[in-house]
Formats: sequence, C-alpha cells, structure tokens
Amino acid sequence: MTDSYTFKLGVNLSETGESFERAVELAQELGAGYAEFFVNDLAHLSAAGAVPYRRRLEAHGLRVHGIGCTPNPFKELHIDKLDLADIPTHPTFRHDLDLVRRSIDFCQGVGGANVRVHGFAWPGEYQQGQRVSPTWPQRYATGGGDIPPETQDKLVKAWSSVAELAERHATDIAIGMMPWNYTNTSRNFCRVMARVGSPRLRCRWGPADNYNSGEVDTITAGYRRLKPYLTSLHLKDLQVQDGPACRFAYVPVGEGDVDYAALFRTFAHDRTDIVIAVATHYQPPGGTRADAMRRSYANTLRLVEQAQAAVIA
Repeated sequence: MTDSYTFKLGVNLSETGESFERAVELAQELGAGYAEFFVNDLAHLSAAGAVPYRRRLEAHGLRVHGIGCTPNPFKELHIDKLDLADIPTHPTFRHDLDLVRRSIDFCQGVGGANVRVHGFAWPGEYQQGQRVSPTWPQRYATGGGDIPPETQDKLVKAWSSVAELAERHATDIAIGMMPWNYTNTSRNFCRVMARVGSPRLRCRWGPADNYNSGEVDTITAGYRRLKPYLTSLHLKDLQVQDGPACRFAYVPVGEGDVDYAALFRTFAHDRTDIVIAVATHYQPPGGTRADAMRRSYANTLRLVEQAQAAVIA
C-alpha cells in the first residue's frame, strides 16, 4: 500500500431525492468523482437521449459508472413461474431484456461502464405491487435461502441470454443484490454466475442487503467469493432488529450492523479497484434525503481516511 492508492468514491444520484440536475450539483458539492443513476423517463433511453445527461455530468466533473432504468429489469419477474424452454421467448422476459438493450445504448452514449439490472424475485415476493416475502423465514434461517436445482437451471438460462446481449454489445451488466431477489447473497450470486461463466456479468455488491438476508460473513468470506465479479459497491447501512421477522431499519453509513471499517481496510490492503457508490435508503427526522446523502458521504470519507491510515501504518 502506498499513498498513490485512492478509493473511487461516487454518489447514487437517484438516492438523493433530488432532480437529476440538482443531484449532479450535490455530487459535485460532496467531491464525488463518479455517478450512478436510474433513468426514469424511458423515452430518454437511447444513445441520443444520453447526450444531455453526459454534458451535464461532464460539466460537473463526474464520470458515469453505472446506469439503470425504472422499472428495473428482472426485479419483479417470478422466473419460478416460467417454463425452462419458454424463457427466451416469454413476453415479460423479452420486455425486460429489451430494456437492457436500450439501457446499453444509453450507457454507451453517456460514457458509462456498465448497465444495472436486478436478479429475479423469490417465489411470491411481489404481489399486486407489494413485497410480501412469504418464504423469508426459511431464507433467513439458511443464510439467504436455497435455490432449487430446477430454478437454478432457469436462472442460468435467463442470465445466459443477458450475457449474450452484453457480449454482443461489449458492455458489462452489473447485477444488483437485494434480499427480495435470488442474487441476495454472495453464495447465491456465485453459484449461478459460475455456471453462466460470462465475464460480462458483474456484481453490484450490497453488503447490507447480504447481511439483512442472513449472510453474516458477508464482509469476509462474502467479499472473497464476490471479488472476481465486483464492479461497484452499493453503499448503505442498516440495523437488523429481528432477522427472522424481516424487521430492520436503514441508518447512515457506518452507524449500522455492517462492519464497513473492516471492509474498507480490506479494500485498501487489496487496492480493490471498484467504485464505492454512496446510497442512503433513509431520511433523517426533519431532514431530506439530500441531508441523508451528505451525512452518509461524510461518514464514508471518514471510514476511507481511517482505512488508508491503518494500512499505511
């Protein structure tokens, strides 16, 4: 470790609660070098639509790392309900895959590094727009849940189609980790992606989501498992109040249950080359999500400085 190593810090613009224009100004105010965000207006999801975004980001000294779109591809798709042979042609899957293709066009137009997607919903997770988590107790008790072999086959087939698209367009796909999707833990992510075997499928790591799903070794063994896939860190923090009952509360980064101090020391020691994209997922009493971003970003800077100092020492 030498003084030349620096963390790549960014802001998840969509977490600020501000318009894109104001969020970019906030990221510049905080001193971030990178930006991640979701495109909410699908009419902009093209190479031409990316041009004004790119100009504003460049004017504020920000590089784009990851972009996604709303609705998020594959987030609420119940792949367990699909027949294996029908996946490549299923209308819902094809719809979401087309959103990925359009996101790739936007990503290339804005100069981004990867396109963000999510990892298919656990059985019964989303019903009439609500997240109900009927299989949560079993999933938490087993440190994230066991994916049945037949569902693993479906996931491998679906992700192989995504990988083919990514390889054809020479763009990485950053798969998010959520407790409500099959990519909820490092174990589940790796057991599927190892079978797909595409270098274009990367991990947008969420240690807080892994921990919330019952993977308590996420910053140690989880990091080692995910290291070959990592492209960015979705940085948020939480306190698990009752794991088996799925009760938790989001808190500022560095003030929850995830040992980010230790993780950042590991990053500094390994000179881990990923973007740390600060998120929030909470709002302080009487404050705004922008206030939450300022607090979490300040906490992140403190953790980074401490990690660098510890490794140098």
